[in-house]
Amino acid sequence: MDCSTQDGAAHGEACLAKAERVAGFDRESAMHEILAILTLEARPMTGEELVDGCQRRGLVPHDGRAFGPVFKELSRRGLIETVGFAMRRKGRGTAGARVWQSTAASR
Repeated sequence: MDCSTQDGAAHGEACLAKAERVAGFDRESAMHEILAILTLEARPMTGEELVDGCQRRGLVPHDGRAFGPVFKELSRRGLIETVGFAMRRKGRGTAGARVWQSTAASR
């Protein structure tokens, strides 16, 4: 892992820790909701769509970047996988939005 990746991972974990401390955000609840949304929608979705769905369900951290480590953990556990990339809606049209699907959907 290069320095920028390590820095990004460390910042993501710090953001998540703060969200858990100050906003009552919960990693496990967020993981559950992301999987529930993917199952309900039954289609691949961008991370932005999934974060928006979690926020509509009441999982609102102080900073949306707190979801980064949640996606990383779901992927590490083999519960979701990247199936493509899309233009970001919230990143001023920059490329890089990952498209995720449940690994249960690909079986």
